[in-house]
Amino acid sequence: MSKKDSSSTKERLLASGALLICEKGYSGISVREICSHANTSMNMIHHYFGNKEGLLNAITDSYGENVFAFPLKLLSKEPKSKSDFISRIELVFETTLEACIENRLVLMITIREQQSPSALLAYMAGFKAFIDIGINKGFARKELDSAMITGFILDRIVNQVQFSPWVADEYGTDILHDQNYLKRWSQSNVDVFINGIAN
Repeated sequence: MSKKDSSSTKERLLASGALLICEKGYSGISVREICSHANTSMNMIHHYFGNKEGLLNAITDSYGENVFAFPLKLLSKEPKSKSDFISRIELVFETTLEACIENRLVLMITIREQQSPSALLAYMAGFKAFIDIGINKGFARKELDSAMITGFILDRIVNQVQFSPWVADEYGTDILHDQNYLKRWSQSNVDVFINGIAN
């Protein structure tokens, strides 16, 4: 088997596994179904991933790497000013939201199967550390609970993507493809995060 055939078989297994797990749930599908959908033999799942659980882990790990790599880079350096702090939080909102949209299928699997990719934990820790630095430098209120704020922000992003079909049906807004809406949504969330609601 050539390297090209090998990588395409692995990619087909990942894509088929993601699609079927999203549709039917992890326990609702078999290795046979995944391999049939990927147009490959049952041995290939065992060859590449060890078993069905290994495939699920590979799917969710790729999600974490695809979604959180760039936002983590944004959070890795200390903010130089309050405006730098705010603009990087806005960029983190935007880039994380865009990455979650691009990887929506795997996001749904991660939620449904209650997976916690290591990249998600690194993202949460990096975001918390960034907010803590902002608090210590006087860019944010000392009373903020940075762990809760980090969870709040990620929750907002995930819910925006998760409930996008409902928003489209209810309000006629295609939040997954409307760039103006996504920009406005990110700015509004950062505004609430930074300034609060009350006067």
